[in-house]
Amino acid sequence: MLVPLFLWALTGVIFLVKPGYEAAYEKLPVRLYAMDSPMTITPDARWQAISIKRSILGYHLIVQEEGHWQQLDLQTLAERPLPSQTQLLALVNDAISANPKRYGSIVSVEGNQVFTDTGVEISVDWSRLALQQTGADTRIIRTLYKIHYLQWLGDSWLNKVLGVLGLVALFVVTLFGLLAYVNGNKYRNTQ
Repeated sequence: MLVPLFLWALTGVIFLVKPGYEAAYEKLPVRLYAMDSPMTITPDARWQAISIKRSILGYHLIVQEEGHWQQLDLQTLAERPLPSQTQLLALVNDAISANPKRYGSIVSVEGNQVFTDTGVEISVDWSRLALQQTGADTRIIRTLYKIHYLQWLGDSWLNKVLGVLGLVALFVVTLFGLLAYVNGNKYRNTQ
């Protein structure tokens, strides 16, 4: 019972102090450039939101339709496929140049996942023209979160059972401690 309690307290202190959280959860925006000419787009009635952005790859038309984001070709309004590996490298290199200490250099690309020599994995959400980064520090914090909330078994139902049992055991131990304290005071007062 002491091991889970100790781990819970230790991870609680870490969550309170939050060492390394800034880098672990740093936003990695796509570097955007000023529009060099005005653009006129006739929006489709089904579009709920529209955005035109300019990156190192050129112009991007981002629309939301029926709650889903997609990137469209400005000329044909057809959905734009994921860019080539060379284009993806250019887009991500442009973004990570803002913090070379954290991101280092790109070592490989697999689909829309980019891996760096510092251990950071960058996910490219092409439909939103967004990047998300995850490093070793992010993975450590997620592991600490699982330890803190007794998510040890990999099955959410079993984790809930473990959590409830842990809380019941903690309550019982606390109750016995309180009873021992009260009874100890009664014993001392009679002598």
